[in-house]
Amino acid sequence: MAKTWDSFFPYVQPHVPGCPEIVIQSHLQEAAAEYTARSGIWRFDIEPDYTSKSASDYEIDVPTGAVLENILTLYVDGVPSSRVSDRHFSRSSTAGNAAPTFYSIYQDNQIRFYPTPADKHMFSGVGILKTSLTASGVEDFIFESHGRSIACGAIWKLAAIPNKEWSDTELSMYYRNLFYRHIEDAKGRDTRRANLRVNNVGFERATVRGGV
Repeated sequence: MAKTWDSFFPYVQPHVPGCPEIVIQSHLQEAAAEYTARSGIWRFDIEPDYTSKSASDYEIDVPTGAVLENILTLYVDGVPSSRVSDRHFSRSSTAGNAAPTFYSIYQDNQIRFYPTPADKHMFSGVGILKTSLTASGVEDFIFESHGRSIACGAIWKLAAIPNKEWSDTELSMYYRNLFYRHIEDAKGRDTRRANLRVNNVGFERATVRGGV
């Protein structure tokens, strides 16, 4: 990560006097995760790769400090696939092996195809990343274009903490509204690919986990 959390402190500390830096950092981590997840600004190309016969689960190699939030498009043999919820999807409707037409995301960095691939199929697409809650900072472009917006989220959450010298309900509500307004403004505005700044992201073949 190019920018660590202390780069954000000048944006936050004047609004929450007396707040420990470790507390500020934890709230910046939460704000950055929510901001990147909701705005969809951190995108990456899923490089072309191939499924293995009878293997339904695949792991995505995301950058350190990042979590897979969503997939915008995923193609299997050039045909768009549809995302489904693993919890609410009827596996019986796609039992057996065939060319996958559906997928689900789980465990923050893995994907599961439905039906289980019957053969070698090429897939690729575009995904969205968010910062993890344990990230040490953010990518340079996120800080430069969205650093103050993320700081708004941290100020909101910090000022809402009760019975502290920096508690301020009115300030908290103001920065909450500003935070979400900035998210709406950011949606679709910055769609630079993550692999312009990190190594190409691809899938690693996974072992079959009991089928689907």
